[in-house]
Amino acid sequence: MKSAPAISAHPADNAVTSSGTLTLWIFDDHQCFRDLLSDHLSTLSQTSVVGCGDDPEKLFAAVDRREVNLVLLDLHLPDSGGFGIMEALMLRASPPAVLILSSQVTPHSVNTAIRLGAVGYLQKTAGLAEIETALGQVRLGCTYFGQGTAREIGTEVKLKLERRGNLDLTTREVRLLSRLARGDNAKELGAVMNLSPFTVYKMRTVLMDKIGAKTHRELVDYALRNGLMGWHQSV
Repeated sequence: MKSAPAISAHPADNAVTSSGTLTLWIFDDHQCFRDLLSDHLSTLSQTSVVGCGDDPEKLFAAVDRREVNLVLLDLHLPDSGGFGIMEALMLRASPPAVLILSSQVTPHSVNTAIRLGAVGYLQKTAGLAEIETALGQVRLGCTYFGQGTAREIGTEVKLKLERRGNLDLTTREVRLLSRLARGDNAKELGAVMNLSPFTVYKMRTVLMDKIGAKTHRELVDYALRNGLMGWHQSV
């Protein structure tokens, strides 16, 4: 596979403030990791860590007070998961930019991050120097995809999205797909997703049409090819 440039040629939609100062919130459920990262990033110029933690309400309150313009977001989180947090952030009156920093890297995770408006995607194995590079590019209003897998997948997916438009699955559809592939029936899905079995059937029909699946076997094959088996439990 040909190597792809890590830096996008196009400015990100969620540009940071004109002053170029980053006010960060590190959203991760591993206290040791976020504390170490916070200690390092706090030493950088034009960078201020204004919050650390995994309490969504505290993050949303800080965002609503316009104290945060960039969130470093893990995906492997309890409850709604990283993408659920990101969707909620994008609904705020002044949403911050979001840079994914996660151990999970699959075509679908990068695809979804881009669709939801992430300004970049880094693996947790990235060194501090690369994280600094990513922050520097975000400060300039550019997107950044990390070295290795995330960069390759991110560049490929972004080109695909530009060609196809918004034909990607919503987070709810992905959760439905993951559970259907696991074998959950309409009644079980309805209870988990707070929907009627009839609504689940309708969503299943729309979902299968979107992914081009005519049978349950084809639905499972799609989930396997795209790394979505068990996705509802991992994000």
